[in-house]
Amino acid sequence: MKSVGFVGFGEAARCFAGAFSNTDTAVGIFCNGRSNRPPYSTVFLSDVEACGAKAYSAIESLLAETEVVVSAVTVDTAEAVGMEVIEKARADQLVVDINASTPSVKRRLSEAALARDVPYSDASIMGAVSIYGVTVQILASGSGAHRFVKEFEPYGFRIDVLENDPVAAAGVKMLRSVVTKGMEALLVEALTAAQLLGIVPAAFEGICGPMDATTFSDFARMCIKTDVLHSGRREVEMREIAEELISLGVDPVMSQATAARLQTSASFGLRERFLGKASYDYEEVLAAYAEVLAAALG
Repeated sequence: MKSVGFVGFGEAARCFAGAFSNTDTAVGIFCNGRSNRPPYSTVFLSDVEACGAKAYSAIESLLAETEVVVSAVTVDTAEAVGMEVIEKARADQLVVDINASTPSVKRRLSEAALARDVPYSDASIMGAVSIYGVTVQILASGSGAHRFVKEFEPYGFRIDVLENDPVAAAGVKMLRSVVTKGMEALLVEALTAAQLLGIVPAAFEGICGPMDATTFSDFARMCIKTDVLHSGRREVEMREIAEELISLGVDPVMSQATAARLQTSASFGLRERFLGKASYDYEEVLAAYAEVLAAALG
């Protein structure tokens, strides 16, 4: 790859642009956001230069001088910026979208790119760039996914391609966020209550100890397999816990949401079907849940 351009210059773009320093690949940067926009500040230009890159004052100029363009902007502007890039890109110019947009947004971008014969790769970053740098796992899908791998892996990037659905990567990223951000919220709620009770170290160990003793994948399988059997009684437990948190002065947002989720599982009426099974896997439970939901939609 002779040249790559980045639209946006946040944490991920800075890290990724730096991967091409001391190589023969020219790097360009264009920003038109709240913090950085033409005419650029001397601080911004210094940061760009430190990455071995060149700042462009117009997106058209960036696109004209690069083979590959990476959209790395804020989520609220990702669709508008992506559409602009696709509309102005050449038919042979790879567009890589690393924004944490929903599958619906990326599907619209993918369809727009397809209509213009522009190769497009939905590229979802699956970890912390601040920790892993360019070796962070990236899931890619879409018409340009394999070219994305070909162009970027020689520079140390770790990319796995998901076939079939052009926005599969965004789907995985979205659902991972449901779990990781949900866990963050759950931990904050629980440990804030622990602070009020004066039991933070013991509560932290009580939460983390059993998790540290197993793998997360085994824990996830167990949760789904037992949800179909015990969601009813767990709902009652969580509603009582929510009341207790209120008495401590903690708003039990996550505990109440958990109770509602458990109530939904119990309402599917699948406990007896699985109670009589000698063995089953978590995918059977999910398939049964999906069957109930599909039937409800008619």
